[in-house]
Amino acid sequence: MSDQYVNARYPITTIAPAQLSALDLGAAYEASRDFRVINWWGRPDEIKEQEVENDTAYLSYLQSARVEQFNITQPIIKWRVGRPASMKTTNDVAIAAADLPGGGSAGYIGLADSVIVGAGTLIHFVEYGVTVRVLDTDDDESEVWTNDAGSTCNVKCELLSGPAVAIPVGKEARIGSVVMGEQGTPGEGHTTAPGDPQWNTFQLVGIYGTITRVQMESEMIGAWGTHEKVRRDTYYQFLMGKQNDLLFGRRWFGTDSQATQGQLWLCNGIVPQIKSYVYNAGSRGLHMEGQKLNDFLEYTFDSELSSVEKDWFCGSAQFRDVRKAALQGEAITMESMPGLQSGATNPGTLGANSMVIRLQSGKKVTVHELRKAFDGALADWGVLVDAANVGYGSYKAIRELWFQDIETPAQRITKRTDAVVDTFSVCVKDESTMAVIRGGTRSLIQR
Repeated sequence: MSDQYVNARYPITTIAPAQLSALDLGAAYEASRDFRVINWWGRPDEIKEQEVENDTAYLSYLQSARVEQFNITQPIIKWRVGRPASMKTTNDVAIAAADLPGGGSAGYIGLADSVIVGAGTLIHFVEYGVTVRVLDTDDDESEVWTNDAGSTCNVKCELLSGPAVAIPVGKEARIGSVVMGEQGTPGEGHTTAPGDPQWNTFQLVGIYGTITRVQMESEMIGAWGTHEKVRRDTYYQFLMGKQNDLLFGRRWFGTDSQATQGQLWLCNGIVPQIKSYVYNAGSRGLHMEGQKLNDFLEYTFDSELSSVEKDWFCGSAQFRDVRKAALQGEAITMESMPGLQSGATNPGTLGANSMVIRLQSGKKVTVHELRKAFDGALADWGVLVDAANVGYGSYKAIRELWFQDIETPAQRITKRTDAVVDTFSVCVKDESTMAVIRGGTRSLIQR
């Protein structure tokens, strides 16, 4: 058989027209499970799963009016995450009675977060009836202050009221006001402090699809072999890859090894940006059951920046597990479960099966099933997103930009190639309002 009739490998989601040669139809059928014989019920292109059913609900959500949209004008997007003004911390060093001298003498204690206190600030250990005043702080512990046990401390203080007692490590320290004497001066305020600078980059991507002029003019079954079909296949392949990057991508930048010049920029997806709340539901004692799930989700509403409603995107296995937990009515309850709202039946929706659950506090979470974005090993994974604390950006004037017929003049005689070029970035404002849920009812340990 001549070369032009040999099956080629096409890394796309549909049967390539060249594989449907009359001389090689049997081999094409055997090589691909996507091909359907002509005498099936309906036409092959109707039986074949359509591209409109592709799971891009998370991407649609990010690009919707619910999420802030912004234009990128610099290659690095910078923002900061502030600590919530809860005004409490814990002691990360055990406190002995000797560390709390009174009568003008100074002692040393260690706080997990010493940035929120300054000279003159009161600290209340409510459980022990102890109030101390801060005399000085050493946030980087360069002064090498040590307490009675020789442990390094970051706060110099004096006992004002209450007993000089031993306080175990990890006890709650409530931050009070900054006191001043009758003829003193106001102290420096430390209500909130910015966290470490967080930064992200945009991502520049491009993908193209090619079809020959002969194929464009051929009479094929359904839409196969048409220019519009190639464009749609290319576009939906692009959207699925883009959605995966916006979920799981890792930030990186450097010189492009495939080109003689220029930079490669990769942005963080949303999952790597979430640090505070990760629920390992497959570990010992942390299965997907109502009360524990409710208690975990409630924490994500603590921040003052949090919305009262959130969206949860997850795989089919986790979607089933959450529904089961909600139907049991322990702590979380099922509020509603709309009918299947796939993109095939209703293009105006996000294109995902969804349900609404309510927590004990009355907060509401809408759970969306992503059958393809979270499939395989990630079928029982999910991510909780707060629309008020996530932003979607694209470089100015480069957002899903199509370039038509980009072949060279000589090659344009026989081929038609179209390309889509895009930039994107997803940025999190307050990651403590979101969460990653890993694993469902599949326990790692068999009991």
